[in-house]
Amino acid sequence: MNEEMKTVMAALETIEKKMSTQVSAERFDELAEQQAKLAKQLLDLQQKGLNLNIPQKKAVKSIGEQVVDNSAFKSYLAGSATKCRFEITEAKADDQGATVELENPMLTPGDGVLPTYRRPGILPKSVRPLSIEALFPSSPISGNSFEYVQEKGFYNGANIVKEGSQKPFSSIKFEVKTGKVHTVAHLAKVSKQMLEDAPALISYLNNRMTYGVDLVVEDMLISGEGGENELSGIFTEGNYTPVNATAGDLGSAPNLYDLILFAKSKIQQAYFRPNMILLNPADWVKMLFVKNSSGDYYLSGPVNVAAKTLWGLPVLDSQAIPEGKFMVVDTTQAATVWHRSGLTLEMFEQDADNVQKNLVTIRAERRLGFSIERPEALVGGTLAIPTA
Repeated sequence: MNEEMKTVMAALETIEKKMSTQVSAERFDELAEQQAKLAKQLLDLQQKGLNLNIPQKKAVKSIGEQVVDNSAFKSYLAGSATKCRFEITEAKADDQGATVELENPMLTPGDGVLPTYRRPGILPKSVRPLSIEALFPSSPISGNSFEYVQEKGFYNGANIVKEGSQKPFSSIKFEVKTGKVHTVAHLAKVSKQMLEDAPALISYLNNRMTYGVDLVVEDMLISGEGGENELSGIFTEGNYTPVNATAGDLGSAPNLYDLILFAKSKIQQAYFRPNMILLNPADWVKMLFVKNSSGDYYLSGPVNVAAKTLWGLPVLDSQAIPEGKFMVVDTTQAATVWHRSGLTLEMFEQDADNVQKNLVTIRAERRLGFSIERPEALVGGTLAIPTA
């Protein structure tokens, strides 16, 4: 035991013995005062780590601090080393039996319950991949509407002409069509405190807002009904050429593959070059299920996964495509996406009672149009074998 501490404890023991004997009141008060002073002195010595019953603790940096302060790590960050290795000092007893204490240790809370581990970041819900808009060519515009000229018919009168004879005429019929730019947008409100305290959450929210706009755009490019408030999609009646296949068109023992081949042929007969097949993922799986009379899969099998191609054309399976429908497309000639303004994201306070409530409004917005110039370059319909 430390000599100073031994002296104090011996003095305390002597005073306690004297106080246990019969002494006058004045003497008792005097001993009590001495006892209080010695007790305080002993407490000070214990707090300085001089108590022999509690081995002196040596501070060791936490694991994170050891890594950051490690010279090898600093060299790695500076680019002078391609790798680094650390030896972490753990809390353990030293040669003298004194325990080693980590600085800034993680302690069990007062209620004895350890806090639940929280995974960093936000776990987003699964989202549908967006792939339809990128299929079609795009063009910027500066107004809120656009026009395009659609060829409706062509009579080719070209022929051999004898000398001095009248040359034949050809004729082309055009139709001028007008399209409208539509605005796709939505709003969300967050508190100013969240903007300041949770920037990662705001970044996540912004990403979700922009995705929400693009998701609606993709749905309208496929199934939009047109009119004043909606884009007109490729599956809307009048925007594509129905396959209209009969059982006789597909030969003997027809299947879904024959139907898609017929649609491809129909586009080619209109002098377009089909380059894509659009299917719903559930319908693509149905086609993978199809077997021949021997029980073998047409499209490979469970061991060798089939490439997403049919009749030499890539298959794009998207949940934006209505289940039970299909379309064969020449994406280079069928339609155009017109961009009035790209996706914009704005934050502002000047909205309703935001200022009074410390709120900020987030707005995600796009302005665009969509025109289908050649319905003959889109052939599709119901994915079912005709019965007549």
